[in-house]
Amino acid sequence: MFLGPKVSKTRAREAAAARANRLEIVKALSIGQIDRRDLFRWGVFTATGALACVNGLSPYATSAYAQVPTGTPRSPLFGAKKFTTAMYRALPQNPIPLVANSAGHAVWRTEDGDPEPPAMRLSYHELYNQSRGAAWVNPMTGRGPIEGRPPGEFFAHQRWDEFFPKVGYLMSMGQIQASGHYADGWPDQEENAVWSFGPRRPGARCELRGSRNGYGYPCLIKARYGEPILNRIYNDLPNDRTANGGFGRNEISTHLHNAHNGAESDGACNAYHFPGTFYDYLWSNTLARRDRPDLWLRSDPNHLLKASGPDDGDGLVPVAGDFRELQSSLWFHDHRFFFTAENVHKGNFAVYNLYSGPDRGREDLNDGINLRLPSGSLLPWGNTDFDVNLAISNPAFDQDGQLFFDIFDTEGFLGDMLCVNGQYAPYFEVLPRRYRFRILNASMARFVKLALAVNRSSKFARQTPAPFHVIGNDGNLLVRPVAATQTDEIGVAERFDIVIDFSTYKPGDSLYLLNLLEQVDGRKPKRAVTLASAFGNLATDPCVGPFLEFRVVDEVRSVDDRSKTYKLDDGVQDLSVDFNHPDWASGRNTLTQQVPVVAPVRERVFTFGRSGGGDSRSKTTGQCTPDCPETATFPWSIKVNGQAAHTFNANRISALIPRPGEVEHWTLVNDGTGWDHPVHLHFEEGVTIDRGGAAIAPTELLARKDVWRLRPGGRVKFQVRFGEFGGSYVAHCHNTTHEDFAMLMRMQLQTPTPNDPAYKGQPQYVPTMTPLPTPDGVMWKYPEILPEADPTKRQFSATLQAALK
Repeated sequence: MFLGPKVSKTRAREAAAARANRLEIVKALSIGQIDRRDLFRWGVFTATGALACVNGLSPYATSAYAQVPTGTPRSPLFGAKKFTTAMYRALPQNPIPLVANSAGHAVWRTEDGDPEPPAMRLSYHELYNQSRGAAWVNPMTGRGPIEGRPPGEFFAHQRWDEFFPKVGYLMSMGQIQASGHYADGWPDQEENAVWSFGPRRPGARCELRGSRNGYGYPCLIKARYGEPILNRIYNDLPNDRTANGGFGRNEISTHLHNAHNGAESDGACNAYHFPGTFYDYLWSNTLARRDRPDLWLRSDPNHLLKASGPDDGDGLVPVAGDFRELQSSLWFHDHRFFFTAENVHKGNFAVYNLYSGPDRGREDLNDGINLRLPSGSLLPWGNTDFDVNLAISNPAFDQDGQLFFDIFDTEGFLGDMLCVNGQYAPYFEVLPRRYRFRILNASMARFVKLALAVNRSSKFARQTPAPFHVIGNDGNLLVRPVAATQTDEIGVAERFDIVIDFSTYKPGDSLYLLNLLEQVDGRKPKRAVTLASAFGNLATDPCVGPFLEFRVVDEVRSVDDRSKTYKLDDGVQDLSVDFNHPDWASGRNTLTQQVPVVAPVRERVFTFGRSGGGDSRSKTTGQCTPDCPETATFPWSIKVNGQAAHTFNANRISALIPRPGEVEHWTLVNDGTGWDHPVHLHFEEGVTIDRGGAAIAPTELLARKDVWRLRPGGRVKFQVRFGEFGGSYVAHCHNTTHEDFAMLMRMQLQTPTPNDPAYKGQPQYVPTMTPLPTPDGVMWKYPEILPEADPTKRQFSATLQAALK
C-alpha cells in the first residue's frame, strides 16, 4: 500500500506524481465534471473496477524505476513524536429542551431565545410546496426547501406522538477551522480538507463562517432510554463542490449506527441533503420488542426495572421492550451513497452513548439494577470521568501534511497511521483504578487486533500482555464479561467495550495499547504478529505497534465537573464493579440475559464477493441510481439465495421483510478467500449462532451484533427479528470502499395494513418510493423488486436450499 523506507528518491517522486494526477481526476469526479462511466471508457478502471496500471497514474505501474508493484509515499510526520500530545476526549453536546405547541410541533427552548424553526412530523417540504414563501427556502442558495427530509407520509416521523422528542440538538457539519491538526508540530489541516460535526451556533443560520466547526475530534451525544431525541443537522459545507480539498461530496446523510429508529431517520434511504439545509432526525431511544410483550423475559423478577432509562435523580424511567436488547455504545456517520468512504474519512462521524437502568453511567448507585460499570458519580447519569470513548481512525497524508484519500483503490482505502480521537499517537492520564473504554474502529478498510502491554525497558516485560475484560460487542453488553489479553480482530465499524484495571500499577507507570494486526492492502489482514514483534517497528505496516499510551498518575481533572480534581491523597474511591471478584469470575453474576435462538419462520442466504461470484473478476453491470449510468460496472456485488450477483441500486429492493415480529435466520457468506468483509445490518441486531463449523470467539458466540467480520472464505449465521418500524433500510459491507463500489443491498420492512392499531396507521405496508434529491426538491422513482427478494414466491424456497449448501 505504501512505499518502503528504502525506496529511491526517483521512485518516490514518480509515485507522488502519480498520486497528484489521480487527485486531479478525483476532484473532477467530485464536482461532476466527469462520472464513473468516463473512467471506464478512458481505461482508468479495468472492467473489474480495479485501477488500470497506467504509468503516470497508477503507482503500481511498472516503470524504469520499479519492476515490481510498490505504492505511494508514506505520510510525513513533520517531527511529531509518539506520546507527546494529550488525548482529546469526545466532546459532549448540550441538549435543548423541546415542548409541544398547539399544532403538535416540537418547539426549541434555547437559552438565548433564538427563533429556531420548530420540528414537525412532516417535512418542511410541505410548507415550501404550499406557499413558496421565503421563510421556507434554503437561505444559502435561495432555491429549494429549507429541510432536506423528503415530503409526504413515507418520510414523516413514524409514531411521532408516541416518541415525541423531549430534547433536541442543533448540530452542524462544516469545515474544520485552520487551527485543526493531528499532533503538535503538524501542519494545520486546510479548511476544505477536513469536515467535522459541531454545535451549531445560535443565530448562525447558514452564514458559513458563523458555524464552522473547530474540532478535529468526535462530538459525543449522551442519550438515555425513554428520552427521544430530535437531532437537527445543518449542512454547512460550501455550496461550491470544488471547495472540498479534492475529494468528498458536500451532500450528506447521517446514519445513527445502529439504533432502533424509523427508516426516515436511519440516514440510508437515499435522502441526502444539500448545503444550506437541515435534516431532522428523530432518534426514538426506544427498546426493541416494544410491541411484543409476549417476548419479554418475565422469569426475571426485575425485568420491568431493567427495561428502563435513568431519571435525573436516583430513580428509573420504565420503557416498554426486552431489556436483553439494551444498547450502549453507538456512533453516527455519513451514509451518502457512493461517497460514504470519502465523507467519513474527512471526519463526518461522532459517537453516541445510550444509557439505561443497568448501564446508567453512575458507579456509586447500588440499587440492584445498576451494574455500576466504571464511569464516575458526579452526575445523576452519564458520567464519563472513567468511561472513555476511543475512536480509532486510519488516515494518510500527502507531503504537505494534508489529509489524503484515493478513490481508485477499489479494494479499500488503507491509511498508514492510527489516530485516536483525531490525534496521532496521544497519551492519556489515568488514575490507578478501573476504567471503561468504548473502542470504535472508525477506519475505512483497516482491521485491528488490540493488546495491552506494560511500558518497561526490559524486552521480557514488553512481551507480557496486561489483562482486561471485554464487556460489550457492537454496543451490546455480553451476557458475561470475558477475561482477555487480546481482542478478536475488530472489523470496520465494530465496537468493543473493555474494562482495564489500573489499580495494580502505581503513579509513574505506563502501558501501551497496541495493534497486532498487519495489513498491507484494503482486502484483508495479512497476519497477527506477536507482542514482541509489534514493538519492533514493522517496516511493511507502520500501523502495527503501540498507538496510545496510558500514563498512571495520582491526580486528574474531572471532565464531568471541571471545578473538581481527583487526587489520590484525598482518598478517591473506585466504586465500580470488580470483575475479578469471585461472583463475577465464577460466572454467578451476569451483565444481561441471553436472547434465545428459536426456529425461524424463514431463512435467507446473502453472498458477498467479487462481481460474478467466487474469485472470478467478471463484471456486473446495472443501474446505480442516483449517481451512475445504467451500464456502470462495479467490482463488488451481492447474491441473494443463490441468484445472480447484483450491485447496489438505491431503487432496487433485494429483501422484503413481510411482517414485523417474525424470526428469520440469515447466513452471510464470503464468496472468496482473497478478501474479508465486515458486513453491517441496519436497524436490528442479530444473535450470532455459528460460523459454519469454524471457531467462534467467546465475545461473539450468541452475542448480539450489528457487524460481522465474515473472514476469508467464511460464513456466519445469525437470528434476527425485525419490529416496531417500517420502511427502507440497507445491509452492506462496512469496508466503505466496497460499499461505495456497490456492495450494498436495500431491504424493505413492511408493516401490516394501516387499520392495524398497533402500528398507528404507518404507510410502510407497501414499498417506499425512492427519493431522488435535487437542490430544488425531491423527485420520485418506483422501486424495482428483485424476484428473490419476495419470500412469498415459490422461487424463494427453491433457490435457498442450493444456497445453503
